[in-house]
Amino acid sequence: MADEPTRLFKIGAVSLVLSGVSFLVKLVLDLAAGSPPSTGTEILAWVASSKLALAFGSEVLFIGGMFLVPGMVALHASLAGTDGRWATVGTGFVAVTLPVLFGVAVVHGRLIFPVYGLEVRDPAVAELLVALYGGGIHAVGIMMAVATLVLSLAMRRTYGWAIASLGIVTAVLDVVGSYPWALGTPLLIFCQVLFAGWFIAVGFRLWSLGAAAAPVAA
Repeated sequence: MADEPTRLFKIGAVSLVLSGVSFLVKLVLDLAAGSPPSTGTEILAWVASSKLALAFGSEVLFIGGMFLVPGMVALHASLAGTDGRWATVGTGFVAVTLPVLFGVAVVHGRLIFPVYGLEVRDPAVAELLVALYGGGIHAVGIMMAVATLVLSLAMRRTYGWAIASLGIVTAVLDVVGSYPWALGTPLLIFCQVLFAGWFIAVGFRLWSLGAAAAPVAA
């Protein structure tokens, strides 16, 4: 049907914008909670004092990843006619990254949410969970950097150089931002805002492509 691309593009556009917004909310919640301490006893106290922000942050991280699924499907469809191979590689990298992101969300959730009455009480377990979370976030950052770079190069003709250039810069800062424990707060905020902002910018552009593809009424 003539309106199928329009519907797909618009659903994907909204999904990408909501994903970017979710990651921005996650950033705000992380700032409210503060960085995790370096010892298990301190981590348990930190979780107890920041439980609300950490709980919402865990859920928002998962939701942000879920919104990327329809967003990537639509993004691939929008590029299939011009740079289909590179679009497949780029969205493929995102598809591989998402299970890692969801795994990170699960690890993060185990710090806060009890399961079958089980909750983290052992300082050594708390240290392990924080280490796994940090390592997972690092892996997600590196993998998303590759995906963003490839997709940005594929977008040059369809999305324009402005979005493509923003994506290339974002990819570089995704690598930088994958070391949150080594960054100061201002630089970390900048990296994560750009990470989320690129999805929002792509979403708005995808919406305009959907509007352009809409059939004209007779």
